[in-house]
Amino acid sequence: MMYEFRVSEMAEEFGVHRNTIRNWINAGTLQAKEGPGRKYLMKFEDYQTLCEKFGRQPQIKPTSYVDPDKIRKLEENRVERPEPLKLGTVNKTIYTEASWADTCLTCGTCASACPIAGVDGLDPRKIVRMAALGLEDELKDSNWPWKCTMCAKCENACPAGVQIMALMRRLRGLRERDLVPGPIHKGVATCLERGNNLGIPKDDFIFLCEDLAEEMVEEEGLEGFTVPLDKVGARVLVTVNSKEPFAEPDDMKYWWRIFHAAGESWTISTEYWEGVNWGLFSGDDEAMKTVVGRIVDNMRRLKCEALLLPE
Repeated sequence: MMYEFRVSEMAEEFGVHRNTIRNWINAGTLQAKEGPGRKYLMKFEDYQTLCEKFGRQPQIKPTSYVDPDKIRKLEENRVERPEPLKLGTVNKTIYTEASWADTCLTCGTCASACPIAGVDGLDPRKIVRMAALGLEDELKDSNWPWKCTMCAKCENACPAGVQIMALMRRLRGLRERDLVPGPIHKGVATCLERGNNLGIPKDDFIFLCEDLAEEMVEEEGLEGFTVPLDKVGARVLVTVNSKEPFAEPDDMKYWWRIFHAAGESWTISTEYWEGVNWGLFSGDDEAMKTVVGRIVDNMRRLKCEALLLPE
């Protein structure tokens, strides 16, 4: 004859915690097995022995007994449970700081803030979770890190402070340089070789600055206005986004008008005037350091106090 019980009922009956009953079952101290409806089954004589051990009278309830034939049928129809999945360790090379991925709560706030979430399946949360799970090759070969605009809205919105931008840059840095998207790779190489992302010659840049200054004098009446190139001791060193002299030169005049009206002391270097560091965006740390170093050298050479970046 079998005795049927719930863990909570037996714990109350014997005055112990529910986990104590479960531990007895797991250790084999209590010879019971799982039954129907989240209940357990044990031989009635074993239940009687347990009651004698605790000095209690067995509780005889109409529901305490189960037909042996019913138990046999349940045993015949029982589906064997699969072995629990054993998770191994994952060696991660993308990051070592837990704040880059491991602290992610998978709440999705980053995806809500991302302006391009959903484009080609891009989702900042997916990227972070893949990094945490060690799917490094999949991320390295993915185009997601290159679609990211690096605006950092995802990181600013993250309640767990996950450093998504640092992770994204590292993913870009893992890509072989010749497999980096063409315009970015070419821009970095051109900047290292010729001083700016679009390869504008020094003489052409100087001529453009002087020509724009003449236009401002003629069209706007700014008598005596010139672009102070390589002016030693100027307070502000102004760097330039190379797309402006290349395609939108009139945009350069906006800052110049403000400086002229404010009486500001400023200058532009004729060497390494590029202010957009594509080494930063491409994950190329060495190129990034080179470009930064050039600007720092200009600051020191021209003895400037402040730096203006176009980004």
